Amino acid sequence: MLTYLIYFGAFLLLLGAKNYGFLKFLITDDYNDRYKISKRDREDQVLIDTVLNEKYRYYANLSPAGKNKFLARLSYVKNRVQFVGYAGLQITDEMVICVLFSQIQLTFGLDMFHLKRFKRYILYPESFYSRFFDRNLLGLTSGVGFVTLSWRDFQEGYLVPNDKYNLGLHEMAHALRLELLDNENPDSMLQRFSDQMDKKSLYERNMASRGVPSILRDYAFVNNEEFFSVCVEYFFEVPELLNQHKPEIYELLCKLLNQNPLNAALDYRSM
Repeated sequence: MLTYLIYFGAFLLLLGAKNYGFLKFLITDDYNDRYKISKRDREDQVLIDTVLNEKYRYYANLSPAGKNKFLARLSYVKNRVQFVGYAGLQITDEMVICVLFSQIQLTFGLDMFHLKRFKRYILYPESFYSRFFDRNLLGLTSGVGFVTLSWRDFQEGYLVPNDKYNLGLHEMAHALRLELLDNENPDSMLQRFSDQMDKKSLYERNMASRGVPSILRDYAFVNNEEFFSVCVEYFFEVPELLNQHKPEIYELLCKLLNQNPLNAALDYRSM
């Protein structure tokens, strides 16, 4: 009996050590505790908060609790990825903050906010040449684990918040779909909703091939992946329009991403 109690006590200590951050979060309600963010990184969040408040309405609309969650997640991912500038572009802290903002925005309602497959972010000053595609591109998300972006076009994606074009969200949507390939549970709700988006893609592309007008731009009908990414752009940039004309797609994205851009008052909580 004594041996059993010793082993059970050791198990509890091990469990507590492994989940210390989460257990502390239950007491403090501070996501920095949940994700074990260092003191230095917490101090850096003052600058990050200033940048995000000035640049992004999505973040500015969050409650203090929502901002705490957002900042902690951004800090967590920031320490696990590498940024590299090409064609003479010097990477700044603000560039890192802004690019990761789009990732945390997309995944804000999900547990899967750290896209572990993607460890490297490559930034060019503007469009860049791809030998594989033999043409200039604005963005490229590779399954081998990197995201490449034109910094100029990334910024333009957020300058006009309702023009239906957002390079950051578009490429992060590709990254999320690729991350699902590494999901240990193919029957998860997230994967099922993603599969349902593919069915929507097939239907919408069929309608487009018959000449039926659509609010979605033509690039959405290239394949399932581009359909998903373009729909994500509309979802965040013009949610009212997407909800009005494509309510099934809007509702499906609300479920898949577990957030509702039309519910800013409650930190975009999916209703």
